[in-house]
Amino acid sequence: IYNALAFLVSIIPGGDVGVAIILITVVVKLILFPLALKASHTQRSMRALEPQMKDIKEKHKDSSEALARATLALYAEHKVNPFASILILFIQIPVILGLYWVILAESSSSSFDPTLLYSFITAPETSSFVFLGIVDLAKGSIPLALLVGITQFIQARLMLPTAPEKTGKGFQDDLASSMHIQMRYVLPVVLAVVAYVASAAIALYFLTSNIFGIIQEVAAHRTHRSTAKKTT
Repeated sequence: IYNALAFLVSIIPGGDVGVAIILITVVVKLILFPLALKASHTQRSMRALEPQMKDIKEKHKDSSEALARATLALYAEHKVNPFASILILFIQIPVILGLYWVILAESSSSSFDPTLLYSFITAPETSSFVFLGIVDLAKGSIPLALLVGITQFIQARLMLPTAPEKTGKGFQDDLASSMHIQMRYVLPVVLAVVAYVASAAIALYFLTSNIFGIIQEVAAHRTHRSTAKKTT
């Protein structure tokens, strides 16, 4: 990822690191897109089965073994693998963290380290940490941080279309409701603050990732709806 970023900076006019960050983020997201789309499809399928899951929980509330068998049978019937999204998440984490740390390290440096570059990658002669000649990537940017918060809220809303109510009847139901609130309202604020404190470079990475995530969720929704129509 570090070498890819150096290569992009070397071919971008003016060596704009901000443009390179956007491009490398998009490339990585495109590579992971099929996996992420499958994970989103799995999550939507599981949400569609929630009414049936409630019936199963009520029917087998006195037997955890019977509940587990009925749940697995329901997933098998509808060809849903509940562990698929977890596996895909673990595959994505190293790549996403690698991209994040490269951007974080580079945002605090004035040039690329030649000792970290492959023999066929030439260190950029010039590199500009002023994105589009406007935003200093090494410093915090309030506009970019606000955009990070807004896009994260939109993405969370697309991922979590319905809010479970606190029933007070069970720890799991109340926990799910609390997590939903935190994901939709608290996380955007936290990311906006982190994006401002870390640097505009990190904010640009978050912003690009969020926009791509919004496009991904829209694509997943259309794909899931199309698949559902064919099934019926």
